Amino acid sequence: METLGLLGMAVAFFGVGAVMIFYELARIKAKRPLLRGSEAVQLYWIIYLSMFVLGATTSLKAILG
Repeated sequence: METLGLLGMAVAFFGVGAVMIFYELARIKAKRPLLRGSEAVQLYWIIYLSMFVLGATTSLKAILG
């Protein structure tokens, strides 16, 4: 049961990261980048990269452990 819960969390982390990327790409395509290159954009990138790292480590924990 723990494995199923961890895999569900991993899918959720990957999903949040993917939605954040698609949102940013849609804004770039519309010529309206997020906050015009301010420091907040760096925080946004760190958050969605963290979602992928959390998803990868959670899925590894579910598979290996």
